[in-house]
Amino acid sequence: MRLISTVQASCRDCYKCVRSCPMKAIRVINGHAEVVEDRCIADGRCVRVCPQNAKKVEDSIELVEGFLRAKVKVAVSLAPSFTGAFNFDKPGQMVGALKQMGFDYVGETAEGATAVAEEHRKLVASGRQPVITSCCPAIVNLLEIYYPDLLLYLAPIVSPMVAHGKILKNRYGTDTKVVFVGPCIAKKGEIKGNENALAVDAVLTFGELMSMLHRKDIEIGNCKTMAFDSPCRLNSRTFPLPGGLAKSAALNTDMLAKDIVTIDGLEEVIDFLDKFEEVKDSLQLIELLACNGGCVAGPESTDIMIEFARRYSVIHYAEEQPAFDDNSEDKAVDKYSGLDLTSRYSSRSIAHPKPSEDKIREILSRTGKITPEDELNCGACGYNSCRDKAMAVAAGMAEVDMCIPYMRARAESKANVICQMTPNAIIVLDSNLRILELNPAAEKIFLAAHDLATGDPISAIMDPRDFEEAFHTKKLVTGEVSFPDYNMVAWQAIFYVAKDDVLIGIFADITKEKEQREQLSRVTDETLEKAQEVINKQMKVAQEIAGLLGETTAETKVQLTKLMNLIKSEGRKGD
Repeated sequence: MRLISTVQASCRDCYKCVRSCPMKAIRVINGHAEVVEDRCIADGRCVRVCPQNAKKVEDSIELVEGFLRAKVKVAVSLAPSFTGAFNFDKPGQMVGALKQMGFDYVGETAEGATAVAEEHRKLVASGRQPVITSCCPAIVNLLEIYYPDLLLYLAPIVSPMVAHGKILKNRYGTDTKVVFVGPCIAKKGEIKGNENALAVDAVLTFGELMSMLHRKDIEIGNCKTMAFDSPCRLNSRTFPLPGGLAKSAALNTDMLAKDIVTIDGLEEVIDFLDKFEEVKDSLQLIELLACNGGCVAGPESTDIMIEFARRYSVIHYAEEQPAFDDNSEDKAVDKYSGLDLTSRYSSRSIAHPKPSEDKIREILSRTGKITPEDELNCGACGYNSCRDKAMAVAAGMAEVDMCIPYMRARAESKANVICQMTPNAIIVLDSNLRILELNPAAEKIFLAAHDLATGDPISAIMDPRDFEEAFHTKKLVTGEVSFPDYNMVAWQAIFYVAKDDVLIGIFADITKEKEQREQLSRVTDETLEKAQEVINKQMKVAQEIAGLLGETTAETKVQLTKLMNLIKSEGRKGD
């Protein structure tokens, strides 16, 4: 399954994900936006900004629930930013809730941050300069795909999540399933297809964990307060915040420090990396975080608190909750020195062949951009300039008709042609029943010049009652209507457009048709009348003939009867 997929039925061609993705790792095909995995750094911004919720992150709930049903040992590595993602009175209630769900062990990812921070401190102390921190998987992806030349500066150290996974498996057994819970989407990709998968078996986002809690009808605030199964260093709980790793490593975190720099936010990171060669010699440690505000602002953070409150909750938690004393670290339960916390990186850069100038101009011309002055560079398509979008079209990442101003102009042009050429009168009114627009047919039929009639009440040219009915009822008003002043009979359709708060009336001249109908009706009436006259005459003749036949028949009967009687009488005399 893709890490981030698109629900095509929900994708509405808004291009917001394209606009928000600094890497332009979104391909638009048939109007639908999809993530191109080999270009994606998994920062998850497209998921957060999609207004239709059309971007879906790989779901790990079924996998984790399978672990719990299998009755194997399952340990949770919980990111410190949980303090601002869930509702509870005491952080220990979160541990109680996880234990109630069936997890055997619950530890803080901050414990892994302690080990990772120490490794970074050693690296800086060894004289290797500068060092780019490796805690943010989105930043690692960024360097591997887009800045492979800078990989030699990336600390060859695993992330706190992977370090903690190794610690937990070392502590509870390699058969223990480790589930990381945090606000990061890139963590799901971090454990795919490399040695990190051996340390962490599944990644749940805070949203997924919340869904699991709801399924089991578990309210964190009602759960028993329990302690984490292992302690961690106090400062390590702040590693999700900008400067947190440097602080965990006991390095100078003064904002005015010259040799240690912290940069959060992908655009700011990219801008820095583009100028890296200019500043690298003056730096010791460079902490880069893809999310503005650090991990507490991760793409899968819940909306329980605003970002500032989440930041404060982490600081408050780090200051108030029990942790082992830095001065007695040698008394900690585990030693981390025996664990392999090294990591290897490799270039995953992809070729981006630049199309020829002729090809760019040809693509631009297809959206009416013939000269540089035609290039609006409005960014509505998601690209910073029309040329960038044309190059994306050439690379198969975008479609020509993503140019919204061009498509709108084309649609308006077609609509204008239809309105100008139709023989039907079209009148547009505002909600005060004043004329906004008249097409040429309306000008001709109602003897009203556009420039003079605009702004006049509709009552100046016709009875306004049908427009009033359409406005008040918000229903379509249709029917045949006569305009004696204009010697016209029309079939009208009047309707209200709520979005634009206007009334539109369309009038089809049916005067000739009505005259033809009336003429046909007259002919029909006359024909029926003549037919009735013929029928009446025929009936009269038939009656007369029937009368004559009746009289003749009666006379014949009388004479024949007399003759028969005479014959009978003469017969008897002969006897």
